[in-house]
Amino acid sequence: MDSEDVLLVRRCLKKDERAHRELLSKYKRAVYNLAWRMVGNEEDAKDVTQEAFIRAFKSLATFDQGRPFRSWLFRIATNLCIDHLRRRKPGVHSLDAMRAVNEDGWRTADIEDEAPGPDVRHEMAEQRRMLEGLVQTLPPRYRVVILLRHGRELSYNEIAEVLKVPVGTVKARIHRAHNLLRSSLEAELAKHKPQQGEGA
Repeated sequence: MDSEDVLLVRRCLKKDERAHRELLSKYKRAVYNLAWRMVGNEEDAKDVTQEAFIRAFKSLATFDQGRPFRSWLFRIATNLCIDHLRRRKPGVHSLDAMRAVNEDGWRTADIEDEAPGPDVRHEMAEQRRMLEGLVQTLPPRYRVVILLRHGRELSYNEIAEVLKVPVGTVKARIHRAHNLLRSSLEAELAKHKPQQGEGA
């Protein structure tokens, strides 16, 4: 566990308000970005983030200080996101929603200095945005492993800790999620591919 987190948690348990603010400041953006990509909109993500920290601070006495605080906090946030998604009626996620957020979370490669010309760069950027949007359409159990792995860059062991599942289950879900994303992306690209003779 992060030694800084250990000290902050211990100070929090002694009712140190400054330590509460420091933990909040350290992890608020990471939790918010995870929540945003899970629930798909800003207001719900803010609510989930606030509730995650409220629950974490209330339950801090039960936290095992020998384990990573980050994983414990992400587990609380993830469970809240999944509960939220289960309550919400299924709907179509907008691909445009994913285009607005691009910092400290799902990584979008900087392609401005790449060798391909403007048209190719534009196509690459559109495909990446499309893929990010398709993540929103994954079932929650697959969406969360993709976001934790590629968005938060957690290891398989850390994801297993967050989700309280075996590492083998994490690997299987990531593999399944990649296959679903690949199929969805191919289908989306096929929709946008010009038909033969189009524009002639």
